Amino acid sequence: MMKKFLLSLVMVAMCATVASAQLLQRNAAQPLTPRSMKAPVAKVLGPNQLYMGPYVSDALSDNGLGLAGYQGVFQMGTVLPLEMVEPFSGGVVKAIRFGLCAPISDGAVFIYPVTSLSPLTLGEPLAQQDVASTEAGWNQVELTNPFTISTDGIVGLMLGYQYRQIKGSTTNCYPISVVKEGNILASYTNAGSLTNNQWQDIGLSEYGNLSIQAIVENENFPPYNLVMSNLVNYTYAKVSDGLAFTVNLSNYGIATLENYTIDMLVDDEVMGTIDSPQALTVAGVNYQGICPLNSVTSGEHTFTLRIKTVAGEEVTDGATVSGTFMAYTTAFPRQKNLVEQFTSTTCTWCPLGTNMLKALQNLCGDKMVWAAVHVNIPSTGDPFVISKGSQLANYLGCSSAPSGAFNRFDAEMTGTIIQSLGYYEEYAQMAAEMIKELYFDNNPTPALASVNIEPTYDESTRKLAIKVTGQLGEDYATIYGSTMGLTVYVTEDSLVARQINQCTYVNDYLHNNVVRAIPSAFSGDVISVTGKTEFEKDYTVTLNATWKPENMHVIALVHRLGAGTAKEVINCEQVPLLSAGVIGDINGDGVVDIADVNAVINMMLGKVEAVPAADLNGDGSVDIADVNAVINIMLGK
Repeated sequence: MMKKFLLSLVMVAMCATVASAQLLQRNAAQPLTPRSMKAPVAKVLGPNQLYMGPYVSDALSDNGLGLAGYQGVFQMGTVLPLEMVEPFSGGVVKAIRFGLCAPISDGAVFIYPVTSLSPLTLGEPLAQQDVASTEAGWNQVELTNPFTISTDGIVGLMLGYQYRQIKGSTTNCYPISVVKEGNILASYTNAGSLTNNQWQDIGLSEYGNLSIQAIVENENFPPYNLVMSNLVNYTYAKVSDGLAFTVNLSNYGIATLENYTIDMLVDDEVMGTIDSPQALTVAGVNYQGICPLNSVTSGEHTFTLRIKTVAGEEVTDGATVSGTFMAYTTAFPRQKNLVEQFTSTTCTWCPLGTNMLKALQNLCGDKMVWAAVHVNIPSTGDPFVISKGSQLANYLGCSSAPSGAFNRFDAEMTGTIIQSLGYYEEYAQMAAEMIKELYFDNNPTPALASVNIEPTYDESTRKLAIKVTGQLGEDYATIYGSTMGLTVYVTEDSLVARQINQCTYVNDYLHNNVVRAIPSAFSGDVISVTGKTEFEKDYTVTLNATWKPENMHVIALVHRLGAGTAKEVINCEQVPLLSAGVIGDINGDGVVDIADVNAVINMMLGKVEAVPAADLNGDGSVDIADVNAVINIMLGK
């Protein structure tokens, strides 16, 4: 997966359960996102000197950050990983420079050896020097005791500086410069008692890289030293489309590298060559490419980039970076994208999550399915909590509300499929657009199965029979294994119940998409796919006397059953409980055509009474989005 970072969007930590405090703040007088002042790449200071840091241009942010709700002497540091330090091994660190958006006091610079990344463990300082005075901009500190870089026994170096944090809202309260250049590296803060005198990541990386660089001198710096790092490729790749990837290309030499080639290999077979896409300096570039997969068979493969030539000269035993991927040949269309929302009537910030999901629904129309799972977070008293819903929340790793899973996809490769949803309402649209792009539009998970739902409701007994069927792609077992999971939800709209909303109780709050029953196992029924091309499963649910069938839907999803985050939704479908016919067939004549479009328009205008089947996007109202949904179905989109 191509790694991207979801904007913080003043996000929030508006959750009923929060792991750590949201300390970092932006300068409220400035725009939301730090803007970088672009500048030319910094020139080498001398014939044998280079900058070493998370980025090496002169760019600074004009929107400072700070822990402005607190005061004290704090430290900020960025960890340079070993692959970034190794090209400088044997060089002498002569100076450290750091960029500020406002002057600081109690300044100092430091470099620590990093002996472990998890947990973060630092050795004794290699350099540590006080700074007498500073100014807004770059501040360079010549080291009284320069030291020689050695990579023995370390996994990286931490570069950083100390400053006195001022509490308040003036410009001087936001001195930290962070720039979105280079590969975004992990940055840490030691804020004394606020962080238990420990280094903690409090979200600095969401804004970019800390403005900190070391000046390294080495008479043996070569003119060209091509280095590849941070290879990220899609987990799945359709053979006919090729394998998309990104990689950082840098030249840790004292001359600009303009002529070089890199081979792309799959299982040691050369599939193509990258030919000098851009001139390289230490600043590096993030190269995006596609590796052809001609003749590659379905299943797991190794993808490798190998340096072939540098400055026109063949490289013997060229350096490589590698990753793995799964190749497949064909897939079904993705029927629906699934959102599993974890919410509660006792959660004061949960309506913010609902507002953001409404914005997402408006963007996605009938291509999004929404299941609202109510949980006992932060307290009991929610009338919509069911035991299987609580078990599902634990199974997917939900520990706070408002939160949710999007196709159960770990888009940012953070090791979790649960994302916080508590965005301020003014940022709901922006968050929805980012989530749609990350979790829906760029989701590489191939739909190697289809799913269909046939509900049959007996009004006299209130029994609902659900038949779920589907087809299996020819590569299913090869890509996903011999089993799949099948989960079924029964949901209800138009439920009115008391809801706390930003510390105010709303007695007539409207709840939609509420999961009333989970007829399958909460973790999904295990379906064997070995030697099969289709599947079928039957369920029965007796509806509670208070449930209204006309407001209910059935959702079915097929998904992986792996450990950790290997639970991706492969495909998903939803149908109204009382309409076993074609979705979009509002007038019930068996086809979706212009008559159904007119029917929805008449309902939207109030000329006829609206029916639940016309609310195709499930947002509780019949409006232009539903008209567009019927048109898209009619046109086969």
